[in-house]
Amino acid sequence: MSDTSRVKSFPAPAGIEPVTHQLLMTAIHERRLLRFAYKNQIRVVEPQDYGIQNGTVNLFTYQFAGKSSSGPLPDWRKFAVQNIARLELLEKTFAGSRAVPSHKHQNWDVLFARVD
Repeated sequence: MSDTSRVKSFPAPAGIEPVTHQLLMTAIHERRLLRFAYKNQIRVVEPQDYGIQNGTVNLFTYQFAGKSSSGPLPDWRKFAVQNIARLELLEKTFAGSRAVPSHKHQNWDVLFARVD
């Protein structure tokens, strides 16, 4: 089974547009950068994990460009997917998973995708 067909086999979670879900799954499985608006600020990220935590669909990322009101970049950021706007799958790829500091480690109720 190709990566593309495997990615398409996962249904979008409730409240998330299927096209958004598909872009997130593709970005993680193909290790492609994402650009989007969140809280009216443009973010450029390496997506690492995508899943559900305490009923919220989240994207856990390594943000290295754009703006952030949470502190200096680069750094780890988690985004509520329902608040992501203007999501773009970029052509540029990244190396893969990064070592997550223990204080930033995420626990997931449901994990849809993780960078390997």
